[in-house]
Amino acid sequence: MFKKSRVFYRLFVPFFLLGVGLVLGFCIFIYTTTYNSVEESFLKDKRDYTLQVLHNVEQKVRTIEYGFTAYSSTSSFEETFKTPFYESEFDRYQDIRKEMSYIEMLGIEGSAYNLISLDQKWGIINGSLKTLTEQELDGFKEKYVEGKTQSLFWRPDGEQIEMIMTLPIYRSEKFAMGTASIPKRSIDQIVGDKEQYVEIYNKQDELLYSNQEKDSSLTSSEFNRLKEKAASGMTMMRAKDGRTYVYALSDYNQWLYMVEVNQGEIGTIIRNTAIGLVITSLLLILLVGFISYRLAESYSKPIRKIQEKLALPQVPSKENELSLLAASIEQVVDQNELLTEDLTRQQPQLETLFVLSLFRNRLSEKEVQNRLEQFGYDVNEKVFYTAVIQMDTDFEEQGVERDLFRLAINQVVAECIPESERFIPIVLNDEMQATILVFPETEEEPERKIAQYYESIQQAVKENLHVTLSAGISAPYDAIVKSKEAVDLAKESLYYRVNVGAESIIFFSDISQLVNDATLSKFPLDLHNQLLGAVRSGEEEEAVTHMDNLIADIFKTNKNPVSIGVTLTRIINDLVQLGQLLGADFAIFDRIKPLYEEAMNAYSPERIRKRLTEDLLKPVIRSTHDKKEQSIKSLSQKIVYIVETEFDQDLSLEQIANRLHYNPNYLSNVFKKEYGESFGDYLMNYRLQKAQRWLVETEWTVKEIAEKLQYRNSQNFIRFFKKRLDMTPGDYRKKHRH
Repeated sequence: MFKKSRVFYRLFVPFFLLGVGLVLGFCIFIYTTTYNSVEESFLKDKRDYTLQVLHNVEQKVRTIEYGFTAYSSTSSFEETFKTPFYESEFDRYQDIRKEMSYIEMLGIEGSAYNLISLDQKWGIINGSLKTLTEQELDGFKEKYVEGKTQSLFWRPDGEQIEMIMTLPIYRSEKFAMGTASIPKRSIDQIVGDKEQYVEIYNKQDELLYSNQEKDSSLTSSEFNRLKEKAASGMTMMRAKDGRTYVYALSDYNQWLYMVEVNQGEIGTIIRNTAIGLVITSLLLILLVGFISYRLAESYSKPIRKIQEKLALPQVPSKENELSLLAASIEQVVDQNELLTEDLTRQQPQLETLFVLSLFRNRLSEKEVQNRLEQFGYDVNEKVFYTAVIQMDTDFEEQGVERDLFRLAINQVVAECIPESERFIPIVLNDEMQATILVFPETEEEPERKIAQYYESIQQAVKENLHVTLSAGISAPYDAIVKSKEAVDLAKESLYYRVNVGAESIIFFSDISQLVNDATLSKFPLDLHNQLLGAVRSGEEEEAVTHMDNLIADIFKTNKNPVSIGVTLTRIINDLVQLGQLLGADFAIFDRIKPLYEEAMNAYSPERIRKRLTEDLLKPVIRSTHDKKEQSIKSLSQKIVYIVETEFDQDLSLEQIANRLHYNPNYLSNVFKKEYGESFGDYLMNYRLQKAQRWLVETEWTVKEIAEKLQYRNSQNFIRFFKKRLDMTPGDYRKKHRH
């Protein structure tokens, strides 16, 4: 075993001590973090369990209440319970039993359900027809009807929970009553885990249910504090005796669900963790020792390794180690200077890439600022223009290489425009060259100067390359990040070369009026879709707001009265069609003929907005509200409703199942049985229908439509579209556009 140098020990000891300190600190941190994490995870499990109990019980409670409410809303209910009942009316008895059987089927197993006519003094109690005494009726009315503002009562009754509902529930006149008695063993089955101590309190703080024989250890003041915390959204409380309670307050009926936490379980888990950390610490210290040894051995011989890498002469004397290291560093510095010079030579390529990224809108504001500082551009108090050049002459006639020809034009631009008034010129594509021009905000006539520059460029290119050029100049803009919009405006200016002839310099400010005064109707499809979405969801205030914005935009963007009339008529047609689909009252649509006439002669935005809102929009929403509430009760209809309103978001059956509190596999089976296809196929087909409509009615690109429909890659969308319709989106747009 050879003797180690002093350098080795000077490195090994600090490395080892530092490593041991880090290991101990790490283990302490891990223990603290693990304890907190385990406790948090344990309490989260308890919260999840509490919420699961809440959801399970609440679902059954809602089902029972819904069953009585739905029956009391039928057309035959009032006639049935306001008519005397005779024992010979077997068919009538069977009809009532059928309704009660439906409630029993949806409700909690083992529960007893009764229906009582307060008006005619009879009831179906425990499955039999019974005539009630005046004393019994007076007791019911005094306790649950007279002077009561509520129609629903839940209360504990020995070993069971009793529900009393005065009917009809939405009418002040109460002539019937439904009751349900739920035994404790039925709630036990819903709660499930008997090891958990679960308590349920109603809104009046009465203990409805407890799955343990022992009394709650909470004092009255602690229980009141727990209720206050639950109302404020908190989910956990520690009592004075050290016990921890996890609880949840139902938004539906204000019932409090409480689960007591067993602290012994956390202690068992942490004990095992502590033992594991001790063992881990010892292993890590051994590992630190090994690593410290290897590092010290490695760094004790840096001179030899530098000699091998840099081919330096061998220096055996230890006194010369620092000198040799300094010489090596100097050589590295020289190499770094060479790399810096090479980077300087590559700066034009980097600037070109930067400008190209600006035109493609691929940089954030922070990235743009960093690049501007890197390349030395001063953009403070500056105004910008983007100029795009396109050849008028056919390139093939010139007999030169395409790349050289484009570079020659780019070079002419660089020579004709001072460097202080431009970014680096770039070749935009095979046909166009683009340059960002920069002028101080105090520049008096920048457009005149731009025109002079591009006249000289046209002349130089014509004399030397024998081709003519046209230039499109964007409107001025004050932020360099807007270069993408500016280059689009410059290209749009070039489109008008057909009207003004070759070898033109066209400023967007000169043709903007022509662009804005196009005679085609301009229809704000996004605002229109938002309006229809609000109508579908029944949000009246939101729909009115969207209608205001939509009418304002139509009168702002359409200057022709005929265009305004056409767009307003389309809105009316779509609202009528949607209202019919949602089941609105047909009487609404019988009265809207004058609305069409006013739309075609609309001159006042406020007047037509008020007519559309009051005569069509609000009546449709109010008429369809109650029907919609009942129509989405079905699980399948709820899923379809979510698809139709959120198809443009990231959507999956697992997310929907979590929102509706159902198992995803169960929802999948229900949906496929109802609609004959899987949820995934239905979502893709619905998005395909939206894509078809957008391709015909909007100017959105295929890529934009793919992104709106949650395709991460537009090629996947194109392949799916072609597979389903045997044509690409572009071909579909051409075929169905008139």
